Amino acid sequence: MRILKLFGYLFALLLLLIVLLFVFLEVIVEYVIETEGTKVVKAQVDLSSVDIRYSPLGISLNGLQVTNPSKPMTNVIQADLIDVNLAFKPLLKQKVIVETAALSGLEFNTQRSRSGAIPGLTPPPDDGPSMMDQLKQDFKLPSFDLPDPNKLLEQADLSTLKLAKALEASIDTKKKAWDQKLKELPNEATLKEYKNRITKLKETKNPIKRLQALKDVVDIQKDVKKDLDKIKSAKSSFSKDYSQLKSDLAKVKAAPGKDIDKMLSMVGLDADSVQGLAKGLFGDEVARWIGSGYLWYDKLQPYLNGTGAAAKGNAQEEAPKPDTTDYSDGLPKFLVKKLDIDGKLPFPGEEVLFSGLFTDLTDKASVWGKPATLALNSEAKALGKLSFKGILDHVNPNASSDQFDLDLSHFPVKDIVFSDREDFPVTMAKSVAAVKSVAKIQNSQLDLGVDTKFLEVEMMKVTTSDNGALKQAMLDAINEINALEVLVKAKGALENPEVSLSTNLDKVLSQSVSGLVKKEQKKLEGQLKEKLNAKVDEEMKKLNSKIQGFGSIEKLLGGRIKEFGSLL
Repeated sequence: MRILKLFGYLFALLLLLIVLLFVFLEVIVEYVIETEGTKVVKAQVDLSSVDIRYSPLGISLNGLQVTNPSKPMTNVIQADLIDVNLAFKPLLKQKVIVETAALSGLEFNTQRSRSGAIPGLTPPPDDGPSMMDQLKQDFKLPSFDLPDPNKLLEQADLSTLKLAKALEASIDTKKKAWDQKLKELPNEATLKEYKNRITKLKETKNPIKRLQALKDVVDIQKDVKKDLDKIKSAKSSFSKDYSQLKSDLAKVKAAPGKDIDKMLSMVGLDADSVQGLAKGLFGDEVARWIGSGYLWYDKLQPYLNGTGAAAKGNAQEEAPKPDTTDYSDGLPKFLVKKLDIDGKLPFPGEEVLFSGLFTDLTDKASVWGKPATLALNSEAKALGKLSFKGILDHVNPNASSDQFDLDLSHFPVKDIVFSDREDFPVTMAKSVAAVKSVAKIQNSQLDLGVDTKFLEVEMMKVTTSDNGALKQAMLDAINEINALEVLVKAKGALENPEVSLSTNLDKVLSQSVSGLVKKEQKKLEGQLKEKLNAKVDEEMKKLNSKIQGFGSIEKLLGGRIKEFGSLL
């Protein structure tokens, strides 16, 4: 009896545990998903509730929110419902095989009511340069008001005065050296001595001494020739020094022009000052949308190869455990055969309703033998047509090949803010957009092209309250735009490809302000010339005087050559 009573207690306890398990199973599953999801994402993962059904076996996740670890006040995704139908037998082998699933109410980049950062888990924002930083550019308007020329001269590192001082020092050094050399060369005293010797020989009347005199004349001529060669060699050397100094003087004379060009570029009045302005206007917006797609691919790619998060981790994270899964049944550890998707895509100025199908999503395509495919569509007449197709072929992990094609046409957009600066506000009130994009990724090499055309453009009319003629000319040009094209290309290593952005706006702005730029530039250039010339005139007078003084040596040497040559 005692044994039967004991078994009765044990059975009652087991029954109670089973009841408790069934009652609290959904709570436990919710806790596990939130906890493990948070570890993987490294930021808060929230669920409103979990519903489990047993026939057919399935689970529904309600109110999913996944925090963006880089922006903890934003959800990278949010979904109203994820409904999954599971195959039972694979679960016995610790495999999750989803026969069908539906993901409804999917939204991206939604705001959170509280931060999803987890202390000690969520990494700090990465301040290092990213691939998309190449698209960004500091927004710098050309200088529209003439600056104070005196302040420009003070701020500029003028090469003219530096060159003038250096040349003055060089002239003084060479003049001192040549003054010493002239003392060492045959001079007037040497010449006079030769003339006296010749005179004495001429005065000799003794026939025998006259014969000897002829020999002495030859010796004198030899000595004269040696001295003459010394003087000629010195003159040749001097000519080189003199030419160098004159060349340096020419550089000093040309330096003010270069200094003026340098100062003009400091205030943005050079000819290229409006080039690249479009990159400053569009760069952040384009980088945000391309960067968002890149983020998703970057997070998904390790799982497609079956390497999981550890493949993207750092050296401090644990190495992945050996895979001991039995794949003899042809099934990977994780597989979604069919996933229906619907939700909203946050395009500029609009939210586009879409639906689509994701098939054969798995962590081991090499086992399943099929590439994953994704197709999204939206054909709401009021919103134009959207078609997105993707093939993620990781059947051979060593030769993966992914391609994504986006075709968006007749898509109305409105209120796109390119610049919210008070001094230069730029907003596209409305237009019709067409986007064609192809991205290919093979062996970790990216080849991306995004061609965006804005047609029937209406810009928000803005005038500036200041008197800046150039600024108003640029705003007027932007206000009159009726078509705009933005082309983005990225090519190279997936981690850090070369990225470029080009647009027809640069040409429009350049043409609109070129005349005004030249007029303002000429005015400022004249003022700078006047101020700079006043600064360097005294130096130039001093240099010219010193050069002339140095040049007198050439005349002196020429005279000696002529005088010594007359003795031959």
